[in-house]
Amino acid sequence: MNIITKSLLPNPRTGCSYRVLLFMVILLLPAIGYAQKVVDPELKSPALEQRLDDYLKLPSDADVESKQFLAEIIDDVSEKTPIMTRVRAMSYWAGELSYEEDFEAAYQVLNDLSEPVENSGAIDPQAELLATRVDLLTRQGKRGEAFLLVPKLERLLEQTSSPRIRYYAHNLLASVYTQWERYDTALSNLLSAQQALGEMESTLNTGRRLYLLSQIADIQTRLEQWKSAINTVEENVSTAVAEGFDGIAYNLWFTKYYAQTSSKKYEQSLESLAKAFAIAEKHDFMADQVIILNNFGDAYMKLGQYEKGIAHLQEAKALAKQTDYQEMAATIDFNLGYIAVKQGDSLGIKQMEQMLKKFRETLPDSELEVVLGEMADAYGLVGNYQAQAKLLKERIDLKQELLQQSQSENLATLQAVYKSRDKAQQIDLLEQQNELKEQQIQNNKQKQLIWLLLAIVGLVSIALVVMLYLKSKRANQLLNKANEQLADQSQRDPLTGLWNRRALQEAMQSRSQLQQTSTDGLILLDIDYFKKINDVYGHAIGDTVLKEIARRLQNVCRGSDRLIRWGGEEFLFYVKDIDLEQLQQLAARVLHAVGTDPIKVDKHMIQMTATVGFIQLPFAGVSEEFVDWERTLQIADMALYSGKAHGRNRACGVAGLNVDYETAKHALENDFSEAIEQGWVSIVTIPGPK
Repeated sequence: MNIITKSLLPNPRTGCSYRVLLFMVILLLPAIGYAQKVVDPELKSPALEQRLDDYLKLPSDADVESKQFLAEIIDDVSEKTPIMTRVRAMSYWAGELSYEEDFEAAYQVLNDLSEPVENSGAIDPQAELLATRVDLLTRQGKRGEAFLLVPKLERLLEQTSSPRIRYYAHNLLASVYTQWERYDTALSNLLSAQQALGEMESTLNTGRRLYLLSQIADIQTRLEQWKSAINTVEENVSTAVAEGFDGIAYNLWFTKYYAQTSSKKYEQSLESLAKAFAIAEKHDFMADQVIILNNFGDAYMKLGQYEKGIAHLQEAKALAKQTDYQEMAATIDFNLGYIAVKQGDSLGIKQMEQMLKKFRETLPDSELEVVLGEMADAYGLVGNYQAQAKLLKERIDLKQELLQQSQSENLATLQAVYKSRDKAQQIDLLEQQNELKEQQIQNNKQKQLIWLLLAIVGLVSIALVVMLYLKSKRANQLLNKANEQLADQSQRDPLTGLWNRRALQEAMQSRSQLQQTSTDGLILLDIDYFKKINDVYGHAIGDTVLKEIARRLQNVCRGSDRLIRWGGEEFLFYVKDIDLEQLQQLAARVLHAVGTDPIKVDKHMIQMTATVGFIQLPFAGVSEEFVDWERTLQIADMALYSGKAHGRNRACGVAGLNVDYETAKHALENDFSEAIEQGWVSIVTIPGPK
């Protein structure tokens, strides 16, 4: 069992404190010696700004002194302090409070700044204040609340002029999107941070650039691009070492080790571990040394060099005991038991079982799942296949539970973000409509002027009056057309021209108001492996593929159907007045429309397939008071997920209920696979084109 972690060691060449490095490094890197675009000088205090820079330069062993230094700066900050400097100083103070886990006081500091920042009308302090709040929420573990603030922060950054703030905020957004596994968006924010870096002049730019590259290497490992991650490290780690950026160098070596061991290059990973260990030893970071020694033992175990593995694990155990690192002591004992089993000593299994009992009480489920896999392997080695099978089943159930929990959390947060962004879009549309109405008022005044001129000038001016009248009429026609286009745009997806979620919601609201009794259908479609298209060919070609798929799907639609781009690579058919057999036939046509012929883009022939989930509305004759259209669509989504789990390129439909709804309700809401296994629902599977 190896441990994947990174330590932000102090960086001698920058002189920055370990406390600041924990503040995501990004607060430090842009803060010293930057040159920004035009910013109103009255918004900043040069003297206080210099003192804040000096605060960030304090040595790594001066935690108490650094807080006292900042406290003295805060004493000189008042309501008369220029707003940008005031926000920067108080944001640092909120960070100090959060290090002591006094989040209530930290948030109060930010709340006290809200009104003066709003009254200033300046964008830059608004962006820094909001970014700091997102940072605090993230460190407090409130990922969902932090993610809800991301759309507003992104809008503010579009107008932010300070490269210091843009560098900080884009680094922060990259971290947030990485946590949500939105790696393409994370990389885009790192590129924006790099652009901000280019606008700053400082001797510290080398460190900033290396930090960005270390973040990129980390994302490459999360995407399992092992070779690319290794190349990124090899191209930059020597510079980090030469320039004295030990913290970044440590992270780069650990990233390379993780990529090597994940691609089963255990021999090469030993060298990377040795480099990381030398840095940890240099700075006397005992906890990191324990972790690395454990990982040495794990690597030697995988290589079959058990004596070397035992030697490193024993050294790690002694150091863990010396530092009272109890969590790692349990991991080390687990690995020692594992080696004993591999050496043929069946007693090692007892030691592993004891440690597993501890892990069940201490480890999060995501880490426990990995331990269960190694424990099951050990049972197989000693021939206890019954225990192995039981543990493997527990591991599968746990992975399924983690997946469903993650999906539920992500879905809830993404829905909230969608509503937030939709509200912002509606505000923009209302502003445009107000401008159009104002123009209509002006046109009406122009018409009144025309009639006044007719009364004054008389017959002599008839020709001119008619011409002006026609011009005014045409302007009104154009305005009315623009109004119609705006109304249509609010319900259309800008990329494909298809209906969007808002259009479906209005259609369902109309259906409810009219109390329609017809049986309708919902077909939810997800393009298989679409992310690989963006990764391999780029987002421009990915957009072209989406538009071609939308065109093909429109050809399948009837005149009364609605085809909606549900999000990303998902599409949804809302089909009126259709029985189950017709719905199955339509689902089959959808599969063939997507997957029969490859899509030609430039010189590329791209073969695509899709996975479909379909269902009738109302569901299984159950009243929509109990299972409304949104709940019905969620069941179709579960059916789609079931199709994904069984190989993709197929349609999986829920044909009906075999029991009363109350019996199957819990499974339909929480564990669709259970509903299938129990035979509570009838499932129809349609294979896609081969």
